[in-house]
Amino acid sequence: AHINNPSTQQLNVLFERMNAAVQSYHSAHHLWSLATLMVFMVATMTMPTTTRMMAVAWTRPITPALRRVQRQGPTAKLWMSTTIRDKSAPRSTSLSSSSTVSSGMLNLHTIPLSELETIIVSWGHPKFRAKQVHHWVHSQGVTDVSKMNNIPKALQQQLLEHATAGHLTLECEQVSEKDGTIKRAYKCNDGALIESVLMGPYQDGRYTACISSQAGCAQGCVFCATGQMGFKRQLTPDEIFEQVSKFRSELAFQEKQQQREEKKRTNGKKPHAVESSKQQKQHGKSKRLSNIVFMGMGEPLANYRNVVKAIRRIQSELGIGYRRITVSTVGIVPNIYKLANDLPQVKLAVSLHCATDEERSALLPANSRYGGLEQLMESLRYYIDTVGRRVTLEWALIEGENDTPETAHALGKLIQKWLPSKGKINNMVHVNVIPLNPTGGYSGAKPSNRQRVRDFCDILQDKYGVSCTPRVRRGIDIDAGCGQLTTKVLQKEKSEEIVSKKKHFDDDEEMLSNVRKNADEEDTTSAPLQWTI
Repeated sequence: AHINNPSTQQLNVLFERMNAAVQSYHSAHHLWSLATLMVFMVATMTMPTTTRMMAVAWTRPITPALRRVQRQGPTAKLWMSTTIRDKSAPRSTSLSSSSTVSSGMLNLHTIPLSELETIIVSWGHPKFRAKQVHHWVHSQGVTDVSKMNNIPKALQQQLLEHATAGHLTLECEQVSEKDGTIKRAYKCNDGALIESVLMGPYQDGRYTACISSQAGCAQGCVFCATGQMGFKRQLTPDEIFEQVSKFRSELAFQEKQQQREEKKRTNGKKPHAVESSKQQKQHGKSKRLSNIVFMGMGEPLANYRNVVKAIRRIQSELGIGYRRITVSTVGIVPNIYKLANDLPQVKLAVSLHCATDEERSALLPANSRYGGLEQLMESLRYYIDTVGRRVTLEWALIEGENDTPETAHALGKLIQKWLPSKGKINNMVHVNVIPLNPTGGYSGAKPSNRQRVRDFCDILQDKYGVSCTPRVRRGIDIDAGCGQLTTKVLQKEKSEEIVSKKKHFDDDEEMLSNVRKNADEEDTTSAPLQWTI
């Protein structure tokens, strides 16, 4: 209330946080306090008319809940949704979790340092304590408050009461015995399931996190397990950010453990030759998360605003550069143009898979929805001209369908037509081919063998000057494909529900049988009923 002439951005952040708090609290008293404060701020702040209109719009969604509180008192039901929906995204009836506060608990993984400082100061502690807590979580990988040994006991107790180490609950985890890939299924506060994958270390020491942007997906790609399960809802910026933060925190903890063991092994003496960070990466000693790919569940560009917010926070708060972040899309053409202007340093990958409209629309229904290959290739040309960065085309090779020499030639000609090179080699386009990871909902399809993969790449490179590399399939011994682990978890939950219902049915049948038996015994021993009219 002390801010004079607040900017639109300040008000957006302020009212978004307050609306999130209103959603999460289940007490009518809390709601009344927050709502009164919001109305007071709108009424007393000095601001332009347009900004005031925006602020009033923020407070409007809570009006029905206020009336319920006035009518029903503290027992009023406060269900409501203040989520602003992206017009290009499918509608969803599910409530998203709040950004910083959910179920009344601070999320130590996602709360910005500035907000944590404000809260800790309001608890009567020095401002620097917030940096200490933030350092423990993000740099040391310690999320157990009781193990933060430089934090006072009083603050530890307050954090234990009011904070939690993340709102995503680990539902299932698989670890590949072949390459160490970790696949996780998380459950959100509303029960929605999402997936995250940690891949690495690669030969150069990289660790890459593959994260989700939506619960389910509305694009309907026929070979994708996520597309087969349908769309549930958009993920919030915090739910996207938390997936990255968890992996980064855990890798930081492992690295610190490794350093302690190394120190213990050398009795605290420094080795004669100190390895550089590059050498540590090559030897697998460094455990830093270095790359992020939006190739998990969902279509990132269909959740554009939340994805952009999350990317900016990943860069500013976790220190992962824009150039190490890749956004993969099926081809949401309008938002490819927006991405080129909003985040020019972020890498772009397009799930192409077919070189003709007829084939692509059959495999990826979103192709016809956004104007076909012509509109898509025009947007990619704009992206390359504007950003000056290379575009990656993703190609899942399906035996006998899109891995033939004829298809390779068609792809080469498509690239030559729309994304021409200045020399013999096209440096602005790269094709990533990977044999299909089969799913239960796309039966009969087989991944291409090595020879067909090699032949496909040779045609693109030798005939058309397009760089093409076969991508290594990681986590093939686990459900590492997009949506596969979630599908398995859902199937397990469904089978458990069926078993539970059958058990209840059997119990009811047994009870009914006993009632009938007792009734028969009573009929044989008791006197006849006397009816009176």
